[in-house]
Amino acid sequence: MKSSPLGYLALLLHAHLPFVRHPEDEEVLEEDWLFEAITECYIPLLWMLEELYQAAIRCKLTLSLSPTLCSMLKDPLLIQRYKRYLLKRIELCSKEIERYAAADPERLLLAKFYKERFQNVWKSFTEVYAEDILGQFKKYHEKSLLELVTSSATHGYLPLLKNPKQAVNAQIFVAIESFFDSFQTYPKGFWLPECGYYPGIEFFLQSAEIRWFVLEAHGLLFSEPRPFLGLFSPIYTPSGPAAFGRDSLSSKEVWSAQEGYPGDPVYREFYWDLGFESDLDYIRPYILPTGQRKFTGIKYYRITGKTEQKALYNPQKAQQRAKEHAENFIMKREEAIKKAAPLFPTFTKPILLCPFDCELFGHWWFEGPLFLKELIKKAHQSEILELTTPLEYLHRYPTQQICRPTYSSWGLEGYSKMWLNETNDFIYQHLHEAAYLLVELVRKYKNGNKQTVRSLKQAARELLLAQASDWPFLISKSTAKEYAFLRVITHLNRFSELCEGIIQQKINKSLLEYCEYTDNLFPSLNLNYFS
Repeated sequence: MKSSPLGYLALLLHAHLPFVRHPEDEEVLEEDWLFEAITECYIPLLWMLEELYQAAIRCKLTLSLSPTLCSMLKDPLLIQRYKRYLLKRIELCSKEIERYAAADPERLLLAKFYKERFQNVWKSFTEVYAEDILGQFKKYHEKSLLELVTSSATHGYLPLLKNPKQAVNAQIFVAIESFFDSFQTYPKGFWLPECGYYPGIEFFLQSAEIRWFVLEAHGLLFSEPRPFLGLFSPIYTPSGPAAFGRDSLSSKEVWSAQEGYPGDPVYREFYWDLGFESDLDYIRPYILPTGQRKFTGIKYYRITGKTEQKALYNPQKAQQRAKEHAENFIMKREEAIKKAAPLFPTFTKPILLCPFDCELFGHWWFEGPLFLKELIKKAHQSEILELTTPLEYLHRYPTQQICRPTYSSWGLEGYSKMWLNETNDFIYQHLHEAAYLLVELVRKYKNGNKQTVRSLKQAARELLLAQASDWPFLISKSTAKEYAFLRVITHLNRFSELCEGIIQQKINKSLLEYCEYTDNLFPSLNLNYFS
């Protein structure tokens, strides 16, 4: 029987994508963000969970699923488009196998590797999972392999939305209700988007019966009073919910492409994709109808190093390296816990919380899901540490220090610079004015006629979508900048037109129906959260 551990390790994966749904167009580049994540991240994660469960390996993982992602994963239109996406990739793999059958044995093996993988994804999604990814995550939640938690409604960066306070209240409570719609239970943990914390937000979390959330390291370390156990223990906020600090060292090892594991030259190169390498006439059926190239998911090269002469990818060597990196990761966490454990009082034990974007594992770092699986296996064998979840840890060790955290995020320079700078600051005046207007209209008209209430609810959806942290982030990074800018303008314009119809009591029925069909998330939206 395994002895009592010296401490604990909590792994948290935050799964989020912005709401991207364009029924007005047959094929949209940005919808591939979802399709790639399902193929490379979410289904491989489910494969991992099932393998560990069948092997009776103790897996404790926390998974945050944003409400926008959940809405897309159960949308019939996007599900149909995803199946088309998969079939096209299987077809392209068949063409690649035919092309290299006699010409290039190494590429032929890789083409067969990708075809088999896409076929396995297709079988899992359509047959095993019955097109219900959320249902699978719920199954592992009920088996206690996962603790499922949520994030704010549209991943709004809450420190910059706090005026009026109803905007933050709605982002939190709409998320809670959306989680219940998906999983028939309420979450006990909450992922603050971008770890964005401001003093007082815990009051809203307490009202929503949230037990814990995550802070960036300095948000916890600079608390008042200073936490005497540092990042190795959570704190309780004065309002009630516990705050866990992010383990800084483990983040660097997994996140950094320069110093971390994902930059190893054996791993698959993300950017060198068949969609950008092939002759245009050959690849045309698998890119956008306009001829704009895009990723296909078929990548023949490994990282190799800073050279244009990339070597071919070897999946077996990459798998072996992932095992080595998983062993190294656990060894370093064990060393940290061994140093910390003697300093702890008898009523508690150290914990390291390691949060990561879920999409890193499989999409940006192709071998990431294998690394996770091997990491969990190593943790299962460890005599030093044991995997846990934040909620399980609080049940086991309910006595913790009470502190007031400080303003913080995990973004550039540790505060709000990524979401508020000279490239994107124009957004916030409009978001604040729209939020104040919505609060006033809800107060006046929430008991109005059916058309008015429908318009109010859709105006609220448009405002929530405009508040997404993804848009200022993408503008700041100059990544999909034009698309992000257009999304902010589009949602605010729809909001304004809907509100004008409410004020004038002249509802534009065709506009309302179009917006309800296009931006169809949060069907159970409660206007009281804005009042």
